[in-house]
Amino acid sequence: MIYFYDDCPIHSAHGIDRVPGPVEKQGVVLQPDRPSDANQVMTFASSMVPLRSGGWRLYYTVFGVTTMRIAVAESADGLHWEKPNLGQVQFEGQDSNLLDIKGLADGVDRYGQPQVFQLDDDSWRMYFWVNNRPYLRYLVAVSDNGLEWEAQDFEDPVIYHPIELGSWIWKAGVPPPVDERGDGPDQKALNIFVPGSKEAKWGRMQQISSVDELLYCKRMRANDAAYVFRDPDSGQFEFYAPWPMCNPEGSWRRAEDDNAPFMLRSISRRTSNDGLTWSDAELLITPDDEDRPDQQFYYLAVHRQDGWHVGMMGSYPVFDQTMDIELCFSRDGRRWERPVRTPWVRREEPHEMGMLHAPNRLLDDGDNWLLLYTAAGHRHNEDRGDEAAGRVSQVCAARFPKNRFLGLRSRGDGAAMVWTRPFVMGGSQLCIDGKIDGSLRAELCDPFGMPIEGFTKGRCLPVGGDRVDHELRWEGASTEHYAYNAVSLRLEYTRGEIYNIHWR
Repeated sequence: MIYFYDDCPIHSAHGIDRVPGPVEKQGVVLQPDRPSDANQVMTFASSMVPLRSGGWRLYYTVFGVTTMRIAVAESADGLHWEKPNLGQVQFEGQDSNLLDIKGLADGVDRYGQPQVFQLDDDSWRMYFWVNNRPYLRYLVAVSDNGLEWEAQDFEDPVIYHPIELGSWIWKAGVPPPVDERGDGPDQKALNIFVPGSKEAKWGRMQQISSVDELLYCKRMRANDAAYVFRDPDSGQFEFYAPWPMCNPEGSWRRAEDDNAPFMLRSISRRTSNDGLTWSDAELLITPDDEDRPDQQFYYLAVHRQDGWHVGMMGSYPVFDQTMDIELCFSRDGRRWERPVRTPWVRREEPHEMGMLHAPNRLLDDGDNWLLLYTAAGHRHNEDRGDEAAGRVSQVCAARFPKNRFLGLRSRGDGAAMVWTRPFVMGGSQLCIDGKIDGSLRAELCDPFGMPIEGFTKGRCLPVGGDRVDHELRWEGASTEHYAYNAVSLRLEYTRGEIYNIHWR
């Protein structure tokens, strides 16, 4: 399979633009339809887990003015979800599908963004953010059945949020601790975004920790909106989260209307063999010269396919306060390409005009993937505090063919020409996945671009239409005996998009 996620497979190309592949929206599949859902239900930084008995379990975040909890829903097909009553949390006198996580500090009842795994020994593990003043931290909980959970060592989180560390964290070169205990560059961030005890101040860890302990907290910090993945072969864990870079006053990338103008969000990665002890953060994706000055990156969800990491990244232009899903691609999870810096799923309906967020995974739907994204009609810093009661978030679905993440689109009515680098043809029949409104013809060439006799463009049978498996055929010639030979391919097409080259 040859994808066009980067330039490696392409020797030359003319008259083309890289574009996100099309998605077919399926509408709303989960909405806040009971009091315990508050007014926002989110797959954002939440988890869909395949059940060994079949179907899916969704651990989603419910959010409201005073509510932030984790709820459960289950589905056989990813489109129709049931919310089982769990007998754990009574809400307005009624049973609910909310989880009651044990082992939390007294008074802590706000938590969300669950990342859930069923491990090889049939035990379950959850990573989740506590968002309950004075705590904002990333914890681990364990379970025997995926429904009854207990947090492990509340006072020893795996990741710390900067809001617990104190204002010195936003001043590069300032050693801990400093004198301004309990103060911050923007104390209202704590007041608005971390409800809880009004007496609790910014920087709890600064008040109770030694210098060495604070340096450890600084090392193990991240913003929320974290995603955790586990390699099914090696068992290694990966942690992707926004890295809170200092964004000082006077910076041309600072936007004062953001909820945290002192922070610039970029994407970082950590790894772990056991999911408990994590490596230092490695910065992966930061705004560059091709981005607008106020560009930030809010999250990175990662899908694995055919040796690729396909990233669904939260593109956050701060002045607009909107959120889009941008596709990016990597071979190893460390070096990322951003070939299309445009929205993948368009914000077209009123309920999705503000922000879109990606889930932790795509759901298998036969020849297609299902994307269950969170849609919100409001913008990021709109209607905060008590006004947040008017916010609504719900889960929508989109479907798309499994290999159509990115395409090469011809420009206008002109001809697009693509010549590949040499590749080993792993089958006897070459195919193109594409939507061709005009026509496509091809030449099979030797590794250096010389057309092979009998496989010139003039002998190629024209290809048209929308298929994932257009067969390339030439009059009087067969590619059968070129299987496992090094070849290259030259394509010419009009009014169309191609998504990959493959063989069978």
